[in-house]
Amino acid sequence: MESKRRGNPIDLLRRAFQKAVVGRLRYGRGDDYDAAAYWEDRFKRYGYSLKGAGHEGLSEEANTGMYEEAAEVFTDLCRKESVDFEAVRVLDIGCGNGFYTKLLHELGVKRYLGLDITDTLFPSLRESYPQFEFVREDITSDKLSGEFDLILMIDVVEHIVKESRLAQAMENVRDCLSSGGLFVVSGIRRVSRRRLFYVRSWSAEDIKKEFSGYSVSEPLAFRDALILSIRKP
Repeated sequence: MESKRRGNPIDLLRRAFQKAVVGRLRYGRGDDYDAAAYWEDRFKRYGYSLKGAGHEGLSEEANTGMYEEAAEVFTDLCRKESVDFEAVRVLDIGCGNGFYTKLLHELGVKRYLGLDITDTLFPSLRESYPQFEFVREDITSDKLSGEFDLILMIDVVEHIVKESRLAQAMENVRDCLSSGGLFVVSGIRRVSRRRLFYVRSWSAEDIKKEFSGYSVSEPLAFRDALILSIRKP
């Protein structure tokens, strides 16, 4: 599996050039980037393949293996936090190709709102899950409304590259999380630093600062990063 996860060296170099040079020219906006255009193009390119939301350089088989492992970690975390899937109101920030939509449906979730910065994949998701709701909004700039018992932000936070946008996103989470509700966020790193034009590493401490007075779990390994759960008082 490890060799599969490294990908093809030539393809790796090609994609590195695309991301570091071509992508920056196309989507870069000073110290930020046009996230809506970037993800719309990416989902149009890959459709519902896990390469779209996952690792472009890996096979569908390798991506599937990584996502299945991640799903187990997420599910175990929620169960340890005593999440009643059939009763909770769920907000899935960055629902993408619907991987966690499907998982939550299988776990018995009845009330679900999927949020994404692009609605490219919404038609099929709405057809597959007519009882669920899907809305195009940007968590880093739009003001959200509603109250939710479980809020997911899986593999999204690392694609927020400005501190002001992170602050707005976390304010939305705080405002929408019910009393006693749970926020699950992944993509956390050990060290805080800027990486590519569309990727930034946020540390657990960066996230904790946004949730003073909340209960924060110890980070768990999740894909190639970490996952946290945060409980509102």
